[in-house]
Amino acid sequence: MAKSKFIKHSKCCTDSGNGTTEPKDCREKWEKEYKIVCNDYNKLAAVTSLNKVAYVNSLGWKDKLKNWYELVDKTDEKAKAIVTELDFLLEQVNGVCNKSDCTSEAIGKLACLVKSIFDCLYTYDDTSVGLKDKIIEFRNAVECLTTVSDEEKEEVYKCLEDYEKKIILVCDLQDAILSKLIETLKCAKLLYAAICKEGGLKDKLKGIKEDFNGTTPEEEHEHCHPEDEESSSTKKKVKEVKEVKYPCDDKEAKPVPVFPISEGDYYNDLAGDLETATEETENLKVKWIDAKKLSDKKLSQKNSLAEAIEAAKAAESGK
Repeated sequence: MAKSKFIKHSKCCTDSGNGTTEPKDCREKWEKEYKIVCNDYNKLAAVTSLNKVAYVNSLGWKDKLKNWYELVDKTDEKAKAIVTELDFLLEQVNGVCNKSDCTSEAIGKLACLVKSIFDCLYTYDDTSVGLKDKIIEFRNAVECLTTVSDEEKEEVYKCLEDYEKKIILVCDLQDAILSKLIETLKCAKLLYAAICKEGGLKDKLKGIKEDFNGTTPEEEHEHCHPEDEESSSTKKKVKEVKEVKYPCDDKEAKPVPVFPISEGDYYNDLAGDLETATEETENLKVKWIDAKKLSDKKLSQKNSLAEAIEAAKAAESGK
């Protein structure tokens, strides 16, 4: 190997006068050239190192932006999926509201109908006599009959007695039946109110949907209070500083996005920053590779001269 390096640089040697070259003359020339090459290599290596650091930093920043963007993009997809599920759930809730409303109305009508049936058994005023009192009137009327025998009256009394017992049994059911109907009606009304009335499940689902849908930038601007000149100026300065700063601060560049994510400034700015970072990283990579090629070439030249010098020294010592 040393021999090949020596031969490679033998053109630097001078003729000693007798048709031969002296290793000492070659070594001196190579040593001078070696110092120059070392100096050039150190400069190129420093440039290569700086370019590599810039590329590595840019690559790290680009990867962070990529991870953030993918995370935000997936979050946006999940938010849209939640809105879709909420739409489906709200449709089901609307169906429940319609049915529960109709059910409450039907139970209310049923309770009124049952109450009216029980009302037929009682006398509440002089215009309407209930069945219980009518049985008594009918018994009195039978007693007043003079053309009917006592045996026949006894048969009628037995029928009236059975009928009266059944009426009493029905009357005794009134409290239990009406209580159950009213309790059922109460539960139906409470269910309807809990789901469909203001502040109920339906309103809460709508509120969640609105949270995930968010507001567009235009709507947000319309509902915000006008900014004073000082606040607007401060935000403008911060934005200008942020635009020229690269890579920018992690905390500064990673705010909490608002819904809808895909329509927010953060999402769009992040996409633009990622595109810029990708392009910048690629440029820095090319710059680093080009610088490394030059420094590697100079390193090879440096190593070749060092080996040639060692070979020359070895040749001198072997005389």
